[in-house]
Amino acid sequence: MPNTFSPPNICPAVLTSLTDNIINNSSNVRIHGGTLAALHDPSNLRHGQIIQRANNDGTGHSKEVRVVWKKRLVQADVETTKSCVSGSELPYFEEVLTVENYAGISFQMTEATVRQFCAAYTEMERLAGTNDPGMIIQRVSGIGAAQGAISVAREIFLDFQLAANALVQKMNNVLLNAIEAGAGTWVGGAATQPFQIQEATDGSINAGGLFAFKQQYDITGFMGAPIIIGGAGPLHQVWMNDSRYFGQAANGINFGTLRDGTGIAQFYYDENGLSALGAQNAAVVFAPGSAVYTPFLQYEGNFGRIANMDRFTMPIPGLPQVKCDVRIQQVACGAEASEYYEVWMECYYDVFTAPKTLFQTGDNLNGVNGIFEATFTSA
Repeated sequence: MPNTFSPPNICPAVLTSLTDNIINNSSNVRIHGGTLAALHDPSNLRHGQIIQRANNDGTGHSKEVRVVWKKRLVQADVETTKSCVSGSELPYFEEVLTVENYAGISFQMTEATVRQFCAAYTEMERLAGTNDPGMIIQRVSGIGAAQGAISVAREIFLDFQLAANALVQKMNNVLLNAIEAGAGTWVGGAATQPFQIQEATDGSINAGGLFAFKQQYDITGFMGAPIIIGGAGPLHQVWMNDSRYFGQAANGINFGTLRDGTGIAQFYYDENGLSALGAQNAAVVFAPGSAVYTPFLQYEGNFGRIANMDRFTMPIPGLPQVKCDVRIQQVACGAEASEYYEVWMECYYDVFTAPKTLFQTGDNLNGVNGIFEATFTSA
């Protein structure tokens, strides 16, 4: 006879997630905004809007954008004796912008999971106290231990979030390389400038190096506090510093204010800093408006469902200031157990960098375009 003995006092297993237990894992680790966050810095968003709208006017159609500019005159154009002969017309220079970079990430969801999610949505609206999808996701994901249908909704959101991390990393890598490639020179023609901003002996802040950086930026004449993107080098340490550890009385400046304000700069850590820039202490610096994010969203406007596919745009989980396109397509194979949904999150994107030929030969800013390379090292 078969052995039908079963051990006593054994209950079915209980399913519990690392996220619900507040154990660090890939579901709750913060996404580093990096280059995308830097390009969406409030001071940068005020610039380049006409370029963005010309490329993507909300109709879901991509367009070629032609950007024109004129060069200012130089000392050599100044006459020292009165004359009736005028100078030449100031010509336009032109550059063509096209958005061709693509990044997409996909995953699958079962029919049963999606069905449960749809049934849970009304309950989610009630619990969240809103019918705004973005707010629902934020509030529901903050609810304590997931139970019943709510856990299904949170699971789907986490799937989007886990996929978004790869999308952000890839886009940041491409954008950071593009910004570096678009860098001009500092005033005087140097391709890069070194700034010693930290003492090697004790890790304290070398304010002189920060002031030297600000001086070099000020000499360019570009407006606004510079935006810096770099890796896990000395500048990253400075920006994490709090004046409770290096007090204002000790160094003459409140570095909490320096870090959080816009008096000297804004710094964004990008985990691609080493691979894209060649060193953790290397960085790209740009004046607000000198590097403009240019997305093309396919499903803006009156899109939606076509056949068995839903199409829409949504904020990227963990980086809501950036939007992506989403496709959700049902794959029906007959048996219900074999039916599932394919989910795609994707972006067409690029970055417009100011031309390196903004200023003509003889101008003290010849070669300068508001994008610079620098190293921030220990003294």
